[in-house]
Amino acid sequence: MAEEIQEQADESTSSENNTVSPVAVNAKGGSQQGLWLGLLNIFLVLAVAGIGFYLFEIQRDDLNGLTNEVHKEDLQLIEISGQMTEYQKQLAAMQSQFATIQTQFSTMESEITNKDQVVNQALENFSGLNDEKLAANKKELSISIDQIKRQLGKTRGDWLIADAEYLLTVANQRLHLVGDVNAAIKALTAADQRLRESGGGGVFKVREEIATEISLLKKVQVPDVVGIYSKLKLIAKDSETLRLRFPYTGKKIAVDLASNVESEAGEGQWFVDLLADLNGLVSIRRVEQPVRAIISQGDAHFIKQQLKLRIEVAMLSLLQHQDDLFKQDLEDSKSWIKSNYEANEQATQIILDIKELQNTPIHSDIPDVSKSLTMLRNISKLRVEADKAL
Repeated sequence: MAEEIQEQADESTSSENNTVSPVAVNAKGGSQQGLWLGLLNIFLVLAVAGIGFYLFEIQRDDLNGLTNEVHKEDLQLIEISGQMTEYQKQLAAMQSQFATIQTQFSTMESEITNKDQVVNQALENFSGLNDEKLAANKKELSISIDQIKRQLGKTRGDWLIADAEYLLTVANQRLHLVGDVNAAIKALTAADQRLRESGGGGVFKVREEIATEISLLKKVQVPDVVGIYSKLKLIAKDSETLRLRFPYTGKKIAVDLASNVESEAGEGQWFVDLLADLNGLVSIRRVEQPVRAIISQGDAHFIKQQLKLRIEVAMLSLLQHQDDLFKQDLEDSKSWIKSNYEANEQATQIILDIKELQNTPIHSDIPDVSKSLTMLRNISKLRVEADKAL
């Protein structure tokens, strides 16, 4: 813009010069007038130049303002671009979280589906198991009903034979499990009575076998288990008062000084009375075995409890009819008494009682009485044989 204004001013100046020169040529006498015209032209040129410079400054200020505004807008655009980038990052993070949540949801959905399948399979298995149990119960119920029907259809003789079979079973159980010979004889006698009342022809052989078994049981020498047990219990009670040969705190000495003084030695009666008064304060202990150590009251109690335990184990072996184990337990008890107790009269008597029990048999040879039971369970075969014989 300023250049255009300058060019216009130059053109106007040149034109004025062109117009003035003819005047100067033509009118030589008007030099003063030409001077004023030149000054006017200069003034006009300066005015035009000032206006152009002013316009140029205005334009430059406007341009600077526009540049600043553009710069501000650029900064705003950069800031907005940064915010958009941050928003894009947040959006990408949210999308990643959403994808993770979606993956977890898919996993949970798959697990729920698997659990549903497992639950359904368990329900099916449980339903099948219940069906099997129901079928088994129905089958057992049908068998029970058939048995009841058969029982209701039996005669009195059949009931007596069933009762005899039960008595024979009880006799075998009492004989082999408990060793009760008397109870077995009574059960066999009752079974023979039931078979006699039944009146069946096929029970004769069974009754003959029962008679043979009863005679065998009557020959059995039944040990006195109750008597042996009572003797063991008495030995256990007497062993509590035995004296340990080891010294310990609180042990009582039972040997009196007065009993060791002989009046024939020449001392007076007053000395004997004095020694009697000192009884309990001064005592003399005599042992036949050397003392190896001094033990505590706890050790003394342990030794006594060990002897009691060995005797109780022997009682248990007696009740179980274990002859070898019973004798071994008695031998252990006898050795324990010899090793840990004083060899006085009481200990000697207990050892003799133990030896007597060791020589007492607690087990007898029990015969087999199960043949009659086996024959009675095959009563139908015996009936057929009896019918053929008739």
